[in-house]
Amino acid sequence: MVFINEVEGTVMETQMEKRASVFSWITGLALLIGVSLQAQQTPGVTFLQMSVGSRAQAMGEAFTAVASSANGVHYNPAGMGFGLDRELMFYHSRWFQDISVENVTFLYPFTSRWSIGSSISYLHVPQFTRYEVDPISGGPVENGTFSVYDLVFLTGIGFRITDDVALGANLKLFQEQLESVSARGFAVDLGLLTRVPHTGLRMGLAVQHLGPAVKYMARSELLPLTYRGGLAYQFRSFNGLIALDVAKTVGKDIQFLPGMELGLTNSFYLRGGYQVAENLAGSGMTAGFGLRLLDDHQVNYVYVPYGDLGDTHRAELILHLGSAPSENEPYRAAPQSGKPTSRAKEILNQPAPPKTAALPEPKPHPAPAAKIRPAEKLIPPSAVTVSKLPDGKMKLSWNAASSPGVEYNIYAKPAGGTKWIKITTRPIEENYQLFTQRKSNLSLLFVVTSVRGTEESDFSEPAILKLP
Repeated sequence: MVFINEVEGTVMETQMEKRASVFSWITGLALLIGVSLQAQQTPGVTFLQMSVGSRAQAMGEAFTAVASSANGVHYNPAGMGFGLDRELMFYHSRWFQDISVENVTFLYPFTSRWSIGSSISYLHVPQFTRYEVDPISGGPVENGTFSVYDLVFLTGIGFRITDDVALGANLKLFQEQLESVSARGFAVDLGLLTRVPHTGLRMGLAVQHLGPAVKYMARSELLPLTYRGGLAYQFRSFNGLIALDVAKTVGKDIQFLPGMELGLTNSFYLRGGYQVAENLAGSGMTAGFGLRLLDDHQVNYVYVPYGDLGDTHRAELILHLGSAPSENEPYRAAPQSGKPTSRAKEILNQPAPPKTAALPEPKPHPAPAAKIRPAEKLIPPSAVTVSKLPDGKMKLSWNAASSPGVEYNIYAKPAGGTKWIKITTRPIEENYQLFTQRKSNLSLLFVVTSVRGTEESDFSEPAILKLP
């Protein structure tokens, strides 16, 4: 009865969150439609469209709905609202004709609900030789060299307004230098990102490069206003991700950007993408890989061919500087407690009725082995499912961890509730747990964490149990 009362008490809160989510999507769609009506001329200032982030580029830039990392700052600022890891990214891109792009991006989540991000991007080419006309011969005469470069400063913020909806904005200051001619301006990015609860589905919207025209001497050029929509799905049965973006830049053809990522291990990822559009330079194909190193640092690489123009190689190093403190939101591990609470006992651990087997006692926690130093960050269990067994029993199971010495904790809460309750008295070795049904007309959510020594992973994706 206590769980049922808590569910009834949270109906209003859940409805308010749903209304906030719907309102956010309506606002985002209105924003995209409104800014698209501004398109009356072919834009310039194309260097604002230089993409940054090797992971995103390897996925064909299908990142509007994936964005929750340092890469995502450049595709959808709302992704910072879901950011959990503090990251410092160093990015280098080598293009044809000796064109290079350098970038440094810093993402800092203050809590699990809001983050700030900053970056500096620098596009440069080798110096050009300056020529003047010889007044006597009329021929060209060398007169020193000159530089061409583009510089973009970005700062942004992302905030999660509910557990599953985030908004974000970037402010960009930029400068383009061509010999003695320079242009300066500013632009704004706006974004919306939401995830569908209890699934691996995410949806994102973003408007990029929104701002006034830039003046080059006597000529003005519009910014390359771009609006994007994206879907992404994280598989629950294996470490895989698929995504699709649709992007439209004023004065250019619409682009369809499918991409994928496959984790062959917890440390090695393969990525691929394809950019579908008319008049596209190159083949549109992208491919790359990622390595997750000790202490959760990352190295990502992408290869992008451009046909007769040549091939491009891009790489980045991402330093992991820690994680944001949890606010007990659904996808972060709750604080440890030595014993299950009275609510958990009442619902899941009360004495069995006649003719019903009692729940098996968890095995005693074995003495820890000699100091196990984890080689990498613990990954939450995957493929968490609930199945019904004969005699009113339920089985909660998940994929066993491939790393040695990993055990598991189980947490539960009523559907619509806000607090997770730890129901294991100590970490268990098996990758399953049995329960006996003693309540009816009740829906419960379960999540599982991986435990190794004093280290505990984030929550797994939830599994739902509906008791008839």
